[in-house]
Amino acid sequence: MAEKFDMTRQAVSKHIKVLHECELIKPEHSGREIYYHFNAKKMQEFDHWLAQFRQNWETQFTQLDHLLTTIKEQATK
Repeated sequence: MAEKFDMTRQAVSKHIKVLHECELIKPEHSGREIYYHFNAKKMQEFDHWLAQFRQNWETQFTQLDHLLTTIKEQATK
């Protein structure tokens, strides 16, 4: 799997470990090989958790966008 990414095997292994610890992927052992399967249910839980922050981020980004537009308009005057 590491060959598909621009990172070391150790880095890929570390990412897989974190995803497994978070239960976002499930390992399936088949002899010497391990196949990982995406856990969509856990991802939905993660998405619901993020939702509480999403509105705040969107509000802040909208405010930042308005501020930058105002600064740009003032600089062109």
